[in-house]
Amino acid sequence: MSLDILFQDEHFIATNKPSGLLVHPYWKETNERECLLKDLRDQIGKYLYPIHRLDRPVSGIVIFGLHQDAVRSLQSVWHDESTKKIYTALARGRHETDQEYSFALRNEQKLEQEALTLTRTLELFERSSLLEVEIKTGRRHQIRRHLSRRIAHVIGDRKYGKKAINDHYKDNYGIDRIFLHATQLSFTHPFTGGKTIIDCPLPADLQNSLTKMRQREFTPSED
Repeated sequence: MSLDILFQDEHFIATNKPSGLLVHPYWKETNERECLLKDLRDQIGKYLYPIHRLDRPVSGIVIFGLHQDAVRSLQSVWHDESTKKIYTALARGRHETDQEYSFALRNEQKLEQEALTLTRTLELFERSSLLEVEIKTGRRHQIRRHLSRRIAHVIGDRKYGKKAINDHYKDNYGIDRIFLHATQLSFTHPFTGGKTIIDCPLPADLQNSLTKMRQREFTPSED
């Protein structure tokens, strides 16, 4: 299946990673050869250099460098204030106000690292909320861990969530994957100096689940 190219110039290429596909081989998870890096390389016929990655079940924007200087230049500003990584998530509970999650998370060596996640509510449902999520740091499973620690796990998250809740959303709304999608990436282009904004709308499966939720949970006003 052909991958969607979201952005490309002589330095970078960004694509929409499908849920379930590794960005690149990771020996702790699997020794399989199929991955986004290989598929995109074969599609465009150019060597690619990884810059970052998304968790395997998460979909959305992944950007690669087309040469090594591109990787170094973008990674050097990856955590600057001018670089924004925006996700869309469906989370357990009604989040009626914007939230800030700023507690530290342990890395694989059990060392605590500062982490900051910001959320803004886009839509409220009966028992869940559609959120815009911005990460200011890049810790492992950051969004998933921050939300789950506040009993607000991402719907469909089989690692940090609750089986009964995930099963409910799967059976009733067809959510059979984690509802977490990298929606927008923006940064100051290190070679041109201009602002680069890459957008990636929610995939059809998640859109369809939201439509079902709206249809079943909508109650007409009594004005």
